[in-house]
Amino acid sequence: MSGESEKYRKIGAKIKFYRQLKNIGQTDLAGKVGITSQYLSKIECGKQMPSLQVLLLIAEKLEIDAAALISDNVV
Repeated sequence: MSGESEKYRKIGAKIKFYRQLKNIGQTDLAGKVGITSQYLSKIECGKQMPSLQVLLLIAEKLEIDAAALISDNVV
């Protein structure tokens, strides 16, 4: 796995972790952010990297600091 795809996977895993921690469904979060649930699924699986704008919106809707999603700290 390349370094870039590993970063995508880690960010996606953190998004999924915080979403599940807050008991928010994929469809609900995607709707709040303004993206499709398929796109959110690709982000959470590490297959797609969200834009900065989408990443910030996801953090806002999850009520967390965006730094929590991109830091090297493991969840």
